[in-house]
Amino acid sequence: MSERPREAPRDQEESSFTAMLRRLWDAVPCLLAAVFVDTEGECIDYVSALPPFDAKVTGAHMLMMMDVLEASACKVAQGEPMALEINADDRELWVQRVGGEYVLVLVLTPGADRVQLRSAVALVADEFRTEVGIQPPSWEDSGKRLSVRVRASPGWRYAPQGFSEGGVRVLITDVLGRWTESDGVAGDEIVCFRVRTADGQELTLVHDPDADGWMVRGE
Repeated sequence: MSERPREAPRDQEESSFTAMLRRLWDAVPCLLAAVFVDTEGECIDYVSALPPFDAKVTGAHMLMMMDVLEASACKVAQGEPMALEINADDRELWVQRVGGEYVLVLVLTPGADRVQLRSAVALVADEFRTEVGIQPPSWEDSGKRLSVRVRASPGWRYAPQGFSEGGVRVLITDVLGRWTESDGVAGDEIVCFRVRTADGQELTLVHDPDADGWMVRGE
């Protein structure tokens, strides 16, 4: 994969959302642009290697596509679409509803690690909702599931780098061990990581790839 272009010069002041999007940028090497968009198609904030105008227009267009999908789904009683993915030879487009009035639009080069991408998106969505003071949408389990940021890890494919719980970001300084168990959805394989946090606490994080969810296992 060729080296990603640097972040383009901004055309608006940075906000509290800029840091969230930059953490997503750092976590996903294939990411070319990330845009928070409201229901009017207005850009709330962005981080992009593309020209700002292109990133914002893409965000607005993808919101329009989500609106068309929602109208079509309502006609056949299929509920509200929560995400959209478009794959092409040169680009991939992801749209994720992060709340009733907001979506996150991503422009990527092909080949993003899906576990890494979904984990990073879940984390930034959780941080966004905490910042604006809204609840997780109905399709997300708000129980003990965590929003976890992962990193590439030689031999393991991925490992947790940090997580958000109740809007509080927790940094993982060490991964002490990894193992798998047959205890996921319908007996499928889950992946367990023993980690140490920045405050010295040791935890076991459990990832169920089939349910695409993370939890802290009780000690």
